[in-house]
Amino acid sequence: MSNLEMISRLTKGIEATEMITVNGEEVEIRPLTSGELSELQTIEKKGFVMKVGVGAKGKRTSVETSNTDVDINAGDFTHYQSEALFKAVAYGLSIDGEKIKPEQIQGLPTGVPEQIFNEIVRISNLTNNDLTIIKNFRKEQ
Repeated sequence: MSNLEMISRLTKGIEATEMITVNGEEVEIRPLTSGELSELQTIEKKGFVMKVGVGAKGKRTSVETSNTDVDINAGDFTHYQSEALFKAVAYGLSIDGEKIKPEQIQGLPTGVPEQIFNEIVRISNLTNNDLTIIKNFRKEQ
């Protein structure tokens, strides 16, 4: 893709739609907006509980001496990752004023939301650093 094409796509934002084929069907998708990405990141992080060590006077202790722990409930973690995935796909399929709901995506056959998600990740130029779920649902290449 040339720089001019990239600039054109960037300035179009969510209007830079693309047709993909999923299970033999043509589907139109769009990239995620910055605001949508922020919302998905917030959903994803609901599965983490961070504990920070506090000293005797109520002040956080230094990183070297603190008891900084991150608790992850596997069930909650999986739930919030799935919630973020379904919401990302719903956003990516919401085109021309049509609003798709995450509940509609949950009803798709197994594997279909993940296929669409991978394509939305691609056209949104997202990386593993943007969302944790990208690593878990990325196609093996």
